[in-house]
Amino acid sequence: MVVNSTDIKTNFGKYLDLVQKEDIVITRNKKPVAILTKYSKYRDIIKDGSGDYIYDNSEITYDEFIEVYKNTDGRFEYLDGVVYQLIPPSHTHQHIISCIIGEFHTYFKDKKCKPYVGPYDIYFNNSPTKDIVQPDIFVMCDHENIRSDRYFGIPDLIVEVTSPSTRNNDLVKKLNLYLQSGIKEYVIFDTKNKNVVQWNFNNKQVQKCNTIDKTDVYRSNIFDGLEISLSMIF
Repeated sequence: MVVNSTDIKTNFGKYLDLVQKEDIVITRNKKPVAILTKYSKYRDIIKDGSGDYIYDNSEITYDEFIEVYKNTDGRFEYLDGVVYQLIPPSHTHQHIISCIIGEFHTYFKDKKCKPYVGPYDIYFNNSPTKDIVQPDIFVMCDHENIRSDRYFGIPDLIVEVTSPSTRNNDLVKKLNLYLQSGIKEYVIFDTKNKNVVQWNFNNKQVQKCNTIDKTDVYRSNIFDGLEISLSMIF
């Protein structure tokens, strides 16, 4: 809605009601000079910035996050009650994902389990804080857990490709979430060290952890024959 500044002064109460439904552009001499917009008590929790993850130390509840999330087109993750905003990744990050997903699509072509690439939300409703994450790549075998076009299941395999500012979450927060949630295999493609860290979990316990050099081959421990030569990645 567009209104002039005189009308705003005269009917300010009216526009305070109308702004609950849409932003109001205020003009002076027929030129836009300001915008009146609805206030959200969460607007200071989710912030723009320059890193892959930007967050405020304030914690919000799952229901509060969902209220924010459903009204935005941005990419966010919700971990341990903290909101993280994701911005477009680097060329290197996307190149690695492209190489991996190409191999995954070939392997899973005629199989029940299927690979998916982010952005794709996984709703971990059984975690203490009902975390919501967007892994770079994951393999879904429990398609029955898609409800209302959203995925509430537990992937068998998750792949994360690190960026400088996502390493802590990938190596600590997400590692713990995936361990506790029942993920069978978690694979971290570490762009800093140019290697792969492969975790396998069973009954919420670490079953195996393997670091694979860039000259070697990643081989899945849960999908026979799924392998990727790391020389094509790094």
